[in-house]
Amino acid sequence: MPKDAPYFKHDGNARTDPKIKALIKKYGMEGYGRFWVIVEMLRESNCYKLEDEEYMWDALAEQMQCNAQQVKAFVKDCVEKFKLLVQEDGFFFSPSFIQRMSHLDEIRQKRSQAAYSMHEKYGHNLTHD
Repeated sequence: MPKDAPYFKHDGNARTDPKIKALIKKYGMEGYGRFWVIVEMLRESNCYKLEDEEYMWDALAEQMQCNAQQVKAFVKDCVEKFKLLVQEDGFFFSPSFIQRMSHLDEIRQKRSQAAYSMHEKYGHNLTHD
């Protein structure tokens, strides 16, 4: 895996969440895989949201190896039945995922600022033992 692969925190017991269990009951493990394709694409997207546009449905269908209508029905269920996603203002997304990523982004920003401060303080006088 490349070092620059987008990282996100994933609960090791996500499959035991009641919403996910309902998704698995309806769609099987294929649905569980589809859900994580969406989460991975959310991670790669700007603001952790996906546009409610035909090209996005086609991209998701290609990733999930199904057709766009199946993706739309799946996302609709993730919004309405399972409450895993929200669809508004021309986007669909996971509020809990955005919250988790905001926390991670904040930590990364603080670490970056600390590294910049160290560089400013010590400049090129840093030595490696």
